[in-house]
Amino acid sequence: MANVEEVKAHVSASVDGAGRAANGIQQVTDQLDDALALLRMTAVGSFHPSVASAIAQLEQARTRLDEAAQLTRAAMHDADTFRTVI
Repeated sequence: MANVEEVKAHVSASVDGAGRAANGIQQVTDQLDDALALLRMTAVGSFHPSVASAIAQLEQARTRLDEAAQLTRAAMHDADTFRTVI
């Protein structure tokens, strides 16, 4: 069984990993924002159903990434709280 310091070290490593994941999510979010802006600009004046569908799907992906980032930050906070309690 792990001692308290080992548990704290594992929790810290987990928080660090989640932080790296949150940074990755932000990078992907930025890339999606760029893709959405370009697609919207390109599609101005030519409303085709497939373009509208592509925009809607990218927006949904963006929303889900926002949710993933929020959940990741909340998990990091809770893990840090646990680490300070033990």
